[in-house]
Amino acid sequence: MTTAEKIYRTMQELPEPMLHEVLDFAEFLKKKKSTGTAKSENLAKRIQEHFKGLNAEDVVIPSRQFSRTLQQAEE
Repeated sequence: MTTAEKIYRTMQELPEPMLHEVLDFAEFLKKKKSTGTAKSENLAKRIQEHFKGLNAEDVVIPSRQFSRTLQQAEE
């Protein structure tokens, strides 16, 4: 039995209000799938554009102080 068949059989047993929830969720997943790739590509392009020309050697990394962490570890 395929997944679609299992879903169909399960849905036949559900009351009408629950079927509306299933439909809403299925439409959400469909929309998420259709826009998910475009959003991630768009985000990747925006990040790439934002950091375009950035030289990693020019990035200043602030020193972190771990005094509290070290004190807790020693106790």
